[in-house]
Amino acid sequence: MLILPLPARPDWSRPPLVTLGLMLLCVIVFVVGQGGDEERDAAAISFYANSVLPDLELPAFIADLRTRGRSVDADSLERALAGTDPRRVLETMSADRDFMRRLKGGQIITPADARYADWRSARTRYEALRAKVFTEKWSLNAGTPTPATVLSHMFLHGDIMHLAGNLAVLFIVGYTVEAALGGLVFLGLYLLGGVGAAVPDLLFAADRVGYGLGASGAISAVMAAYLVLFGLRRIRFFYWFAFFFGTVRWPALAILPVWIGNELLQRFVFDPHGQVNYLAHFGGFVAGALLAGAYRWRRAGATAESVERIDADLAFAQLHERAVAHVAQMQFDLAAQRYRSLVELRPGDDALLAEYLRVARLTRDESALQDASVRLIERAATPGSAVDALALAQALQGSAAASVRLSNAGWSRLAQGLIAGGAFDAAEALALKLVARDAAGDVAAGVLGSLARALRDAGQAERAERVKRLLLQRYPQLARL
Repeated sequence: MLILPLPARPDWSRPPLVTLGLMLLCVIVFVVGQGGDEERDAAAISFYANSVLPDLELPAFIADLRTRGRSVDADSLERALAGTDPRRVLETMSADRDFMRRLKGGQIITPADARYADWRSARTRYEALRAKVFTEKWSLNAGTPTPATVLSHMFLHGDIMHLAGNLAVLFIVGYTVEAALGGLVFLGLYLLGGVGAAVPDLLFAADRVGYGLGASGAISAVMAAYLVLFGLRRIRFFYWFAFFFGTVRWPALAILPVWIGNELLQRFVFDPHGQVNYLAHFGGFVAGALLAGAYRWRRAGATAESVERIDADLAFAQLHERAVAHVAQMQFDLAAQRYRSLVELRPGDDALLAEYLRVARLTRDESALQDASVRLIERAATPGSAVDALALAQALQGSAAASVRLSNAGWSRLAQGLIAGGAFDAAEALALKLVARDAAGDVAAGVLGSLARALRDAGQAERAERVKRLLLQRYPQLARL
């Protein structure tokens, strides 16, 4: 069973640098560090098989199992040794901490043994060859963990498909969680989640044959944090169960027990002897949920600001969808009401203000047209705005302009916007009003000059000349063309 959240697209103006960095590090470790491990492992195994070690160590290990009351295991390994799977015996022996401690300490093959010197030399050489296997050196051995391997194992992978699958899931959820928490906090979540994923192995799987590796546990922590951050908000999930797959919208937290339950069922019921470390997934989920819960607790239950922005964006999109539907049904009065609510949510959205004005012009409600016009005019007078010139010209046509109180600089910005957008009629009318208001010409002269140049460039030479004459008559000392 697979269940993955489907978050919004990433904002590439603020790229998820930590997520991308973790992905890149996993790729580098796989290509540079783990590359060539198959050859190094094969060289070590070949040396072992052709040395005195199998004849001395493997029968001694099987005999030792019998003395410890593990006859069933001993019989199974004896059959493997006699058959075609001697490596299974070697791997089982290597994972038996007590036996390996006594073996390396000279308590199994003692100095009194005639072949002790040969054994010691071969054992030293074999261990040197094994130490060159990068994956084995830095993977997590639950029986003999070190602080280094508790961290390093989460950047190792078994093969290219293991790597690709983990990186895909990490990117899908990682960029959203990183945007919510910030880069450094997200990095801490990833690393602590990976450590938490190792805890079940360290507690319950110390006798497991093999090594723990992979980013799955840390990624599980990120996925759990994603759910806790979104809480009861309904988000889209992709699901795949046997022959059924699709998308569904569920409350985020409702998925957390489903995920955790699935990992436990896989580990203890459906795939108890498989190679997938479900306990690491389980540990990662629990660690990520606790860490994200602590984050929200520190914020008095509030989630991350970016999640709240997602809520606001969703509410805005739904309201905008209803407004557009009203327009399509020619319910212009209702549409204008919706647009008024929208511009109150986003008063700095220039395109939205223009939409509001266009809808208000279709209503029978004069107050809606007045409100839309005033809002658009005031926004256009704000530095940095990019109001559509045609919409601004329409807003200035009615009585709304008379109720707007702006400085001469503000009216000048309106006029310059009209000139830049080619709305010359409205620009000229506004310029004449400015001439009447600005006796000194501090602002009006600049507007007249810009209008004259724009008219000339547009091929309206006669009209440009008329504006130029007005400029020279009213402000001869300031005229610059």
